[in-house]
Amino acid sequence: MATAKKGLDSWLSATLDFFLSIIGFIIVWYPAVSLGNAILGFPVSASTSNLLVGVLAFGGSYPVIAGDWSLGQLGEYIFVLFASAIGWGLVGMTAVLASGVSISGSNLAPQAAVWVAAYLTAYIVVYKIQRSIFR
Repeated sequence: MATAKKGLDSWLSATLDFFLSIIGFIIVWYPAVSLGNAILGFPVSASTSNLLVGVLAFGGSYPVIAGDWSLGQLGEYIFVLFASAIGWGLVGMTAVLASGVSISGSNLAPQAAVWVAAYLTAYIVVYKIQRSIFR
């Protein structure tokens, strides 16, 4: 009976990890896909864009379950991604205010630059430097 309970706990744990990693990858992929779709002039509908995010999240969740990636690292990546998006946004806003340049609200280039910098910062901090944020 202990083996059956351990098997059920293992299955439930893996299923929870799978669903949490899907949610995490949706959070990671949604800004990039939706902004990319907007920059390209909305070549696909919003529902197709959301489907693409779902497929990317589902496919990206496999390495978390297989053991190559850690659910904790994904959480750290999400945290650093949004913290660096806020930080780079503040840096960009300060630079725009200090230079006196006016930027149209419909121009997506500054927003894209902030997100690219945030994705690169999060990747470098979490995966290249392997800095642990929560330990």
